[in-house]
Parts: sequence; C-alpha cells; structure tokens
Amino acid sequence: MVRSMFAGVAGLRAHQSKMDVIGNNIANVNTWGYKAASMSFKDAMYQNSSSGSGGNTETGGIGAVNANQIGYGVTTGAITYDYSTGSMSPSANGLDCMIDGTGFFIVGPMLNGGSLSLERDDAVKSSGLYLSRVGKFKVDPNGYLTDDSGSYVYGFSYDQDSKEYATGSLVPLKLPNQSVINKLKNDNNNNAVTAAKKALSDAQAAYNSQNAIVSAARQAYVTAQSNYQAKYDSIENAAGTIKGIGNLELDLAAKETAKNTAYDNWKNATTDPSNTLRDTYYAKLKEYEQADYELIELKAQLIAPTAESTIPTPDDYFTNYQDKLEDFRDADPTLPGYAGIKQDYEDAKKAMVDFTNKLSTLEDGSLQSVRDAAKIAVSTEETKLEAAKNAVTKAQANLTTAQTTAASSSSSTSSGTSTDDALAEFASYKIQTDGTIVGTTANSQPVNIGKIALGSVQNMGGLEKDSGYYYTVGASAGNVSVFEGGGSEGRIMGNYLEMAKVDLATEMTDMITTQRGFQANSKIITVTDQMLEELVNMKR
Repeated sequence: MVRSMFAGVAGLRAHQSKMDVIGNNIANVNTWGYKAASMSFKDAMYQNSSSGSGGNTETGGIGAVNANQIGYGVTTGAITYDYSTGSMSPSANGLDCMIDGTGFFIVGPMLNGGSLSLERDDAVKSSGLYLSRVGKFKVDPNGYLTDDSGSYVYGFSYDQDSKEYATGSLVPLKLPNQSVINKLKNDNNNNAVTAAKKALSDAQAAYNSQNAIVSAARQAYVTAQSNYQAKYDSIENAAGTIKGIGNLELDLAAKETAKNTAYDNWKNATTDPSNTLRDTYYAKLKEYEQADYELIELKAQLIAPTAESTIPTPDDYFTNYQDKLEDFRDADPTLPGYAGIKQDYEDAKKAMVDFTNKLSTLEDGSLQSVRDAAKIAVSTEETKLEAAKNAVTKAQANLTTAQTTAASSSSSTSSGTSTDDALAEFASYKIQTDGTIVGTTANSQPVNIGKIALGSVQNMGGLEKDSGYYYTVGASAGNVSVFEGGGSEGRIMGNYLEMAKVDLATEMTDMITTQRGFQANSKIITVTDQMLEELVNMKR
C-alpha cells in the first residue's frame, strides 16, 4: 500500500517538472530565437511479486504462468526542443539578421590570439564559444560586431587586396580602419578614370568609323546625282531644245487650260455648222496630249532602269493612243463599226493611263531611285555620325569628371583630412544571404567588412541551453561544422529577427492535461492515506 503512495509522489514530481517546462515556454513567448521545450514521461521501475514460468506438458504438469509486476511510479523521460525556424519579425537595424535553416551563429568571448583555427574537427567544441539563434547585433566602441549580451560575433575576415575570405579560421568580425576606405576610394577613382579613358577611346574610334561611312555615302550620292544629271541633260525635245521637268509641267498646265476652254466653247455653243469649235477643241487636245507625252517620256527615261528592257516605251503607248483617237474622232456614230472603234480608243486610252500611273513608282536600278536611295543613306549615316559625336563629347565630360574626382580624393587623403588609424564610419549596413556584411559610407561607397560564419552539429538534441540565447555543445552533440551561409543549412536574412517558436494553444492544452494529471496523482496519496487510516482503526 505504501508503494501506491510513493507512486503518487513520483507522479506529482513528474507533473510538476512538466509544469515547469510549460511555464518556461510561456514565459519566453516573446524571447528572440527561443525554442519551445516538450517533456515526456516514462515509467520508473517494477517489482516482481511472482515470477513467471514456462508450461509443462508432461503428466501432472501445468501451463505457463506469467510474472506479476507492480510499478513504482513515473519519472521524467526526455526534454526535447523544437529547432525549426520561427516566424520572421522585420527590423530597421541593418545589422539584425536571422537564420532561415538549422544553422547557428557562433559567438563568445575574445579568444587567445584573436582567432580560432579550424584545422581540428573539435576546434569550436573545445574553444569555449557558444552557438546562438539570435542575430541581434551591433557595433561596439572598438569596432567589433557583438550581440546585445556583449559576446563577439565570429566569422571569416576579408582581404581587401585579394578580395578573398580567410575561411580557414574564425575571427571576431571588426570594422576596417579608415585607411582601407581611403585605399578603396582611390582604387575606385583610378578605375573610374581608366574606364572613362577606354570609353572615350571607344567612342572616338566609333566616331572615326562612322565618319568614314558618311564620307563613302556622300561620295556615292555625288556619283548617283552626277549620273542622274547627265541623263537629265541628255534628254532633248523634238526641236532639239533641252527642257527641264519643271518647264514641261508648266507647259502642260497651260495647254490643259487651253484645252478645257476650247471644250467649254464647243459644248456651250448653240450651233457649230462647219465644226470649227469641234476642230479647235481636238487641236488643243492634241497639243495637250503631245505636251503630256513629252513629260511622260522624260520621266520614263529618268525613272526606268538603265538596262535594256522589253517593256514597251512611252512612245509605243502614245502612238497607239493617237492613232485610235484619230480613228474615233473621224468615225461616224451611225455606221455599224462605230462601237468597235470607240472600244479600241478606250482601250488605248486606258493603257496610256495605266502606264502613266506606273511612273509614280520608281523602278529598282533606275538613276532616280539610285540617287534618292543614296540621298537617304547620307541622311541616315549623318544622323548616326551626330550621335557618335555626342557620345565622344559625353565621354570627354565623364573623363574630366573622373579625373577631377580622383585628384580631389587624392589631395584630401594626402593632406590628412581623414585619419588612417581611425575606425571607418558607415551610414548603413546590409547583411547578404551568405552572411557577407557590406557597409556603405556617407558618400555611398560600399565596403565588404567580413562574412558571418554559421555552425551546425550532428545531434541538435545534444545541445545544452545556457542563459542569454546561448547553447553549449554537449558531449552527445558531436563536433561543430563551420560553413558559410546561403546553403541548405541556413540562409541569413538581413533586417529580420527570429521570433520564439512557442505555440500558445499547445502550451495551454498541455497545461490543462498536466494539471489534471497532478490532481489525479494527489488523489492517489489521499486515498492511500485513508486506507492506512482504516488499517490503524482496525486495532480499536
């Protein structure tokens, strides 16, 4: 009977321990990076009241008998932690960061010699450094990156000359001196001057090349214009007098007016017994069409290709049209063949009109098309030349600016306006996903400060919690592997902090079941006490 009382006591202790775990989880619901703990129970021990035996099938034997065991209560099984990533909380501090993954920050006191070689597998485990999930960092007065408990943040140093990280050892990350900033500034200014000189050289080469193209295009236009003008000047009218297109067009307009006037006089006359008005109109019409033919012929010779062609000439169309016009004018409408003569005239006229319309399109290879194309090419290439000239002017201005900036920066550094031994000052910080810390100076100069290192262990259940966000590496955790961020074990998210991994709903539910378990175990003690009291009362 006493065993039941002690079993109840063990139950009270176990449930009290679980209540302690629940209380600690709820207390740290707003603690950065906190990982909720959960506790399990296991039965304590058993006493055999009778042993078991195997069955005997011989005569007089009995069957198997099971052992009888009475338990002595419960004890704490295991306390485990949920190491999954908590929710992200935005932060305005550029040095605040969190790990999206299973890795840990490596923090701790200043080590002897200021660095830790990673040649040994157990280097971090035996160094006295801690692991942490909280990336709430700041810069201390000495320029070191620390957490809010003052522990130094360890990572990989960066060589500004070789542009490489020293991944073979861990060092407390520190801001560079002003001398590094000055050197970077001078290097960047010199690089800017070099780049500006190259840009100017390239722009000048492009301008020279384009200038040669323009010269060739202009020469091609001069040749095309000369060929066109020679052809134009060689065209003579029937009387041997050279006429320009402009003169022919004016002559055509005057004859068109005379033709229209003669037509109006003929149509508006009451009588024309001797066909004088009609003959006058046809005479003016013939003069107009002759002038039109001369203009068409001139245009055709300038527009048509220079090569021989089997296409009929303007004279073919005009002669055919004039013949059909004469036949139509002299035909008697009362005779049977009038309709055919009229149709022949209309067909010849349509052919003449179609040919005239065709002249509105330049044919490939004609002197005029070659000249016009050459003129367009000159205009296009001159536009490109102007753009190339502007590019040279801009490149010259950029080079002047770069040289002025470089000279000013060099003068400022040599005159001692900035102390080389002083810590560099940064206007802002940015932590990249691989842990690289980039500081930006007041004049927008980015500077690589170093890279935050991450660590992981083979068995996270072997980590032992310490105060202030920290974990120590227990014996069962294994060695600490050090790596850069950005891989599967952890991306570093700048401007975020990791919130506590505590589910209040789960904690409240566990609290209820724990309370009921505690009450039930206390009832065991009460009932056992009552039973003992009954035994004592039997003596009376």
